[in-house]
Amino acid sequence: MKRFFASRTFLCALVLSTGFLACQKREPEKTQTSEVAAAPVAVDSAGEFDPIANTAAVPGGTYVSWGGAFPKSLNMWLDYNSFSAEVMSYLYENLVTLHSTKDEPVGVLAKSWEISKDGKTFTFHIDPRARWSDGQPVTARDVQFFYDVIMNPSNMTPIFRVDLKRFARPEIVDSVTVRMTATQAHWGNFWAASGMMAFPSHVWEGKDFNQINFEFPVVSGPYAVEEIKKERYVSLRRRADWWGRSKRYTQHKYNFERIKYRFMEDRNKALEAFQKGEFDVYPVYTASLWAEHTDFDQIKKGWVSKHRVYNREPKGFQGFAVNLRKPIFQDVRVRQALSHLLNRELMNDKLMFNQYFLLNSYYPDLYPNNRNPDAPFYEYNPDKARKLLADAGWKPGSDGVLARNGQRFEITFPVASVDLRHYNVYLEDLKKVGIAAKIEQLSQSTLSKRIDNHDFDLYWAAWGAGRLRDPEAVWHSSQADQLASNNYPGIKDKLIDSLIEAQKTEMDLGKRNTLLKRLDGRLNEIVPYVLLWQADNSRLLYWNRFGTPKYILDKFNREDGIITYWYVDPAKQKSLENAKADGASLPVDTGDVKYQE
Repeated sequence: MKRFFASRTFLCALVLSTGFLACQKREPEKTQTSEVAAAPVAVDSAGEFDPIANTAAVPGGTYVSWGGAFPKSLNMWLDYNSFSAEVMSYLYENLVTLHSTKDEPVGVLAKSWEISKDGKTFTFHIDPRARWSDGQPVTARDVQFFYDVIMNPSNMTPIFRVDLKRFARPEIVDSVTVRMTATQAHWGNFWAASGMMAFPSHVWEGKDFNQINFEFPVVSGPYAVEEIKKERYVSLRRRADWWGRSKRYTQHKYNFERIKYRFMEDRNKALEAFQKGEFDVYPVYTASLWAEHTDFDQIKKGWVSKHRVYNREPKGFQGFAVNLRKPIFQDVRVRQALSHLLNRELMNDKLMFNQYFLLNSYYPDLYPNNRNPDAPFYEYNPDKARKLLADAGWKPGSDGVLARNGQRFEITFPVASVDLRHYNVYLEDLKKVGIAAKIEQLSQSTLSKRIDNHDFDLYWAAWGAGRLRDPEAVWHSSQADQLASNNYPGIKDKLIDSLIEAQKTEMDLGKRNTLLKRLDGRLNEIVPYVLLWQADNSRLLYWNRFGTPKYILDKFNREDGIITYWYVDPAKQKSLENAKADGASLPVDTGDVKYQE
């Protein structure tokens, strides 16, 4: 369950390589895609301030975030989910990141870099000020060590190897200079190379990386792990000695003295906890909660702010990944039938208050109105589904359950969520045509292991999109049988592979998008997912004690940028405390906010 966080100073190598990041199951995933020029122009990281950052920001205070379910690991390279990726992004740093508003690179660990004329060799000069939290310098060996760890076939890091496999092992030029050479041409070579991170080789060398799950004693980023209580919370503390604080681009950012993630799987209980002040922010992913349960007194009194935020976050997709590795799903007519049995129209109307658009594309923002005009739209149609199943050889048995060659048509949905409303609607419609469907409730960690090992029938995955889009890790056949890969359905298709190979060397954005549209068309023919829906805004509730960027969130992200840009505003904090003590009201702070250039 695994988005591109351009607002952060730190980028995950996976995100740079794929443009996709799987997320925990949610109703929406949103936005509009921006691409980066093929020939990057360096931004002087010592000379420019981040235009999103609020210059009035002051450090201090504690930010308490809802962490969802407790992860099986904080190590995002082993358990790549949105939570572990967020935590690691504050502990470890990339060589280079994307500017928060422009399609330009900004140095993080790298102070400067050179690109060879053929675009295959990249030389990065590490900022000589860069230090680990134990005082040791960050070196070229640490970057090389990152490569060694990720590329080690015994480590559970296959999704991060997709891009790095195009490069020879990094060459150590001197203690602060590392050179990456690509073995093949690719439009994203610079971004794959610059997305490299540094791991503390003097601490981790010789250790089994697969066993590093919650212990991160030496870091280079703005925060360090303070305390972990399993199933309860993870807290991070702001590093007063963080080497990067002197860089202009990081000024007025990473302001909270302490970050505490509290874990609670039930989103309804989490909302109740938020109303009691146990969380500072509550992102609303459930339309019914937004429509029916966000008119409570704290909002009416102005203690809690309520906003829908529209920005330019790239749009992803979500749906039920169909495990094509299983014989029962290998006939495309079966997958088409499963799509016709999902009553999205009813769910959007009755469960989600028509707040979403229904998908017929894996790259919706490539098209006007987010709709692929050349792809089929799978409307709810049980009669059509019955015919497709019958044509595929599935006939009702004596008990009414469909069977073929002695095999019953049975489906199990592995689920960690407690919100089963959408599943229940789908299950009833599946059963009506003779498919024996059931839900298997699992812990989040068990579910992650099952998906990593391809042990599922249909799995609800919500994918974000990135400012850099490379489809290889998600759709290429080379990833289909890799454990813990992002090719959930296990697609192996020659046309898809050829389109992916063609886009690798296409430097023109428009032509790459044309190839992606062709890939999208082929995906719609294969039907690897039963597609769901998407939204075009972020819904936020937060206690009215924070200073924020001008448009609350940054240009390309949802709440992921809060820790980067928000801060506790002393005046707002005092006003809120006084209002709560007196039962008084503050100015009501609600409404839609739209990012403006």
